[in-house]
Amino acid sequence: MSTSNSEPLSREESLQKLEALFANSNMPVSRPTPKRQSPRSRPNNSGEGERVVFANPRKSIGRAPSEFRLKLERLRIARSQEELEEAADTFLSQHQLPDDPEILLKVLRHPSEKVLREALGQISSLLMQGRMGSTVLLEDRLRNLEETTSEPATRSYIEGILHQLQKLGDN
Repeated sequence: MSTSNSEPLSREESLQKLEALFANSNMPVSRPTPKRQSPRSRPNNSGEGERVVFANPRKSIGRAPSEFRLKLERLRIARSQEELEEAADTFLSQHQLPDDPEILLKVLRHPSEKVLREALGQISSLLMQGRMGSTVLLEDRLRNLEETTSEPATRSYIEGILHQLQKLGDN
């Protein structure tokens, strides 16, 4: 069967033409339903059955961004103090802070010392893992926080991270 134009037919057009061709016969036309695999499981090449495959949370190809990603992006683009506070509070109402140095440094501007301690804990962890890039901005923010914080627990976090930075600078 050839078509007059050189463009290939889409799947739907091909199915419509086939259905029209066989519509005059008395045989019922039934479409085979393709077997769909779960997006989380794929056949294993070694023949051992199925293996679980998890989607990368940073990529959302072909689907709407998740609520997590939307809240995270609002936090990332927050500029003013009010935007930052609202975005951080909204994000933290359902999620923990991510291991993203840029966001953690931004959250250090939040007025709540409880939120500050959470961010400082994450930053300390990133420093221990060697995943914190530039520490100049971090040290500057910590020096500013030393002057503005009032709770002893928060001051202890700040002193601990400054001590970590000093050790890193000595090495």
